[in-house]
Amino acid sequence: MSELFGQLGINLPMLVAQAVNFAILLVVLTIFVYKPLMKMVEERRKKIEFGLKGAEEVEIKLGEIEIKRAEILKEADKAGQEIVKRSELKAGERAGEIISDAQKKGDSILIEAEEITERKKREEMNNLTKEAKVLVRAVIEKTVELDPKLIDEKLINQAIDQLSKNY
Repeated sequence: MSELFGQLGINLPMLVAQAVNFAILLVVLTIFVYKPLMKMVEERRKKIEFGLKGAEEVEIKLGEIEIKRAEILKEADKAGQEIVKRSELKAGERAGEIISDAQKKGDSILIEAEEITERKKREEMNNLTKEAKVLVRAVIEKTVELDPKLIDEKLINQAIDQLSKNY
């Protein structure tokens, strides 16, 4: 067999030495390169897997948060509408109170104006009555041509009463 290896150009001691060198290189590379490299690859795979799981959880939580946000916005919208309705009702009530107060003040002003007008009418009537007495006295004096001292107050008052009844 040695001849066969020789004809093929293979040196058996050199082949064994090469095999031993290869085995040593294989053991050294496995211990110092392959195992740490595989450990790093496994750690990286776990981190990526953890990141993917975390991303899925984040997406799920984000969806839940979005749903809660929508619910909170709906509730806030309802609360806002309720506040607006209450404000409108209060404003309507306040407007009613203001209108009622204004009507009361207007009514009191009208009553006061009527009282003032009535008082002025009475004053004017009193003034007119006084002037009428003077005029009636003057007319009676002229017509009767009597002494002014003889004209009776009762006669003047009767003439004024008759005039007042006619008007």
